[in-house]
Amino acid sequence: MADKAHDPRQGPNQEPDPAGTVPDAAPRPPTAIVGIGGSAGALDGYERFFLGLPPESGVAFVVVPHLDPRHRGLMPELLQRCTALPVESITDGLQVQGDRVYVLPPGQALSIMNGTLLLEPLGGPEGGQGQVIDRFFGALAADQGRRAVGVVLSGMGSDGTAGIQSIKEHFGLVFVQDPRTAEYPMMPRSAVATQLANSVLPPEELAAQLYALITRSQVSVVEQLDAEGQAGAPMQKILRLVRMRTGHDFTQYQRSTLVRRIDRRMKAHRLEDVSQYIRVLQDSPDEVNALFRDFTINVTSFFRDAEAFDELKDQLRQYILTVKQDVDQFRVWVAGCATGEEAYSVAIALHELMAELRKVRIFKVQIFATDIDKEALERARYGLYPADIAYVISAERLQRFFQLKDDGYQVRPEIRDSVVFALHSTFGDPPFTRLDLLCCRNMLIYLGAPLQRQILTIFHYALQPGGLLFLGSSETCGPERDRFVPLNSRWKIYRRGEGLSGPLPLPLSSEQGGLSAPAESSLPPPPRTARSNDVGQQAQRLLLAQYTPPAVVVNAAGDILYVNGRTGRYLELPPGKVLVNIFEMVQEDLRYELPAAIRQASAERAETVRRNLRLTVGGGPVLLDLTVRPMGQAAQFLILFQEHGEFPEQADAPEQSDRIKALERELQHSKELLQTTAEQMGVSLEELKSTNEELQTTNEELQSSNEELTTSKEELQSLNEELVTINAEHQRIIHDLAQAHDDMKNLLESAGIATVFLGNDLRIKRFTPRITRVINLMPVDVGRPITDISVNLNYEHLTRDIARVIDTLETYEAQVQTQDEQWYLMRISPYRTSDNFIDGVVLAFTNINVVKALETQVRESLEYAEAVLNSMQDPLLVLDSQLRIITANRAFYDLMYLSPAQIQAEPMYTIANFAFDQPELQGRLRDLVTTDEVVSNYIIDLKVP
Repeated sequence: MADKAHDPRQGPNQEPDPAGTVPDAAPRPPTAIVGIGGSAGALDGYERFFLGLPPESGVAFVVVPHLDPRHRGLMPELLQRCTALPVESITDGLQVQGDRVYVLPPGQALSIMNGTLLLEPLGGPEGGQGQVIDRFFGALAADQGRRAVGVVLSGMGSDGTAGIQSIKEHFGLVFVQDPRTAEYPMMPRSAVATQLANSVLPPEELAAQLYALITRSQVSVVEQLDAEGQAGAPMQKILRLVRMRTGHDFTQYQRSTLVRRIDRRMKAHRLEDVSQYIRVLQDSPDEVNALFRDFTINVTSFFRDAEAFDELKDQLRQYILTVKQDVDQFRVWVAGCATGEEAYSVAIALHELMAELRKVRIFKVQIFATDIDKEALERARYGLYPADIAYVISAERLQRFFQLKDDGYQVRPEIRDSVVFALHSTFGDPPFTRLDLLCCRNMLIYLGAPLQRQILTIFHYALQPGGLLFLGSSETCGPERDRFVPLNSRWKIYRRGEGLSGPLPLPLSSEQGGLSAPAESSLPPPPRTARSNDVGQQAQRLLLAQYTPPAVVVNAAGDILYVNGRTGRYLELPPGKVLVNIFEMVQEDLRYELPAAIRQASAERAETVRRNLRLTVGGGPVLLDLTVRPMGQAAQFLILFQEHGEFPEQADAPEQSDRIKALERELQHSKELLQTTAEQMGVSLEELKSTNEELQTTNEELQSSNEELTTSKEELQSLNEELVTINAEHQRIIHDLAQAHDDMKNLLESAGIATVFLGNDLRIKRFTPRITRVINLMPVDVGRPITDISVNLNYEHLTRDIARVIDTLETYEAQVQTQDEQWYLMRISPYRTSDNFIDGVVLAFTNINVVKALETQVRESLEYAEAVLNSMQDPLLVLDSQLRIITANRAFYDLMYLSPAQIQAEPMYTIANFAFDQPELQGRLRDLVTTDEVVSNYIIDLKVP
């Protein structure tokens, strides 16, 4: 005990404080605030967490359990048993201090502002209902930022899932209990599914991991990653490994963001040296993927900033009414869509506008949602989200645009079909074009200035004139602001300016503004006149137009993706609805040759050439070579049109012969098409048969599962009834135990006996108030060894006597005196449990001051009587009713040459060699006893020495 010398209970040798009290330590602000959420019924997780927590971390812990507001909370008392930190119930306005545990009381919701805990009524306008953990985690993230830590332990439901997303968004840490070790795994399982947790471990290991990550200094890591200016710098090595594994370059991201993410991964592996982490990346592809997922920062939610979406709807309504025509397509690009919440939010807003404006405008919606994280896109495509989205989406929207599935909400097909999710790099892949709306929220803040300029140039190119740009609340157009007109400065909604856009910028390499060349990021952008008048680009365009044959790029369906040169001689727009499909636009003479060539190139994955095709162009015949060339691995084809000049006229070629040849070619193409169709029909038929069999099997499995679910439902109902009964029994037992506890407390206090209960390890378990007169005990001493407490006794063998009782199981009694001269009867007895187990000892001290006073009085009376007897000169002998000697005076001892020890309690006739063994004397003395007749003047003869 380091503070033992300063404990006021240590006895008279203590040197007290001059003021008479021990001064409290100054309040210490916490290095971090840890929010712990879970079920109040799963105490095992809390106990294991705090028992595994190292001392003096400087961290404050705020426990936010699910509590029944109708019952008194016992969490502070229960947690105090498993931690040396002070545990207290939260009161409104409590300032958070380090190395303390704060517990939320029942019936309250919790928030925090400037490090001050604020209580709110549960279910009130700000208190929320059923989401106390989410609310506190969100407030903690907003108030503490990187110093916020969220811990999700065992519990029911999904409370805490949305909260840890807020903590990660503010660069905090998240720890989740391994669901396999949880009594109620639903909350940990929901949190793990977000893939945002820094660690998923059992509670006792979580505490050690949390302590290691929080107390570890980040300065060394930042200094190691700060070694720039050379190709072998640690940061460059890490980013090169990520690029080699994933194909994505992060050199243009904000440096502080990259440092935080790398440091977080190093903490997860408990590494101090960056070189060690580089070796881990080189040996573990999974770690590279994990670092890549941390770089992408997949944190989003439905209708984030609800006011911003309301303003966006107003701007979209005005745009549709003024710009779009009936049956137009409304094209949207959501860049960096993560798990899809924002893309679906935009889709819902547009569908609401479709229903609102259906009487004045009819339009179609096509949304392209892109991201570089394949796993996040898979979740977005599935469109299934946890049930707690009901807290941020109105009930009307939930009913209209979502359907319940697997304890969550899935986006309805009409919304899902309007969104196309694609793996796409915003600044590395070609952009989507002719857009009416482009959403890129909270992505630019993670990018460097050169890359921001490049992306905003891409956005300007992708949007059609007058299109809308929707950025995050912390983002602006920066140096490109003259290209965009602000519509709402608060929520960052812009309109693309009129005029042509410049050419697409080339992707920046790491040497052109990456981390190895920081000076270039500060240079101003080159003037736009230089871009528009670039001599090299003009020369390239002239050469391509003059010497390259007309060509188009199409996909497998025939949709035109790119056009080079003048293709109007071979393609023409058909009447009616505008199409961009080459099969519909190709001239009649190539109607059969072009599809056949594309089919052959697709089947053989090789270049196909149809030579010397006769084509009528401009009223005259020409010879044409048609070339179809597959492009890369994608289902795209490059089609080249190369003329050989006019077809030579042949006088001897009758017109009928040309007609027959044309019919033969058409017949041949029809046969090929029929053969291909027949083969595809055969394959489709086999696939349909196989699918039908699988559907039948699936149907049978579903029927079996339905029966099992019905049985399980009945079992759960029965189990629920049993749980209700058990709960009622537990309530009764708790009431009986509380009554017994009160009875025992009153009994011990009314008995007036100072009692203390000790365990086998001599630690104090309980004591009565009167014990303070004997031992200096205070309520906080429960759990401390009795040997550490000052004992107010003039007795040195207390510990020895207690140990002897524990060893021999025999009760020991002794009279002891306190330092203020009070006498007590000390009784040490074994403590036996109901199953006859020895679980310590009971020390009882009974005040015997009255008995001691009477004992002293009797002793003094005996001494006085003895002095009176000894003052008499004649020998005197005092007998009892059995003629046994009680005492004698000194004259008798001198006469008979005897000592008090020789005659004490002896029969009279046996002493002095039977000198008093005279029958007549004994007869007279017995008559005296029975008749009370005095015997006097009786002379006897004695033989004395």
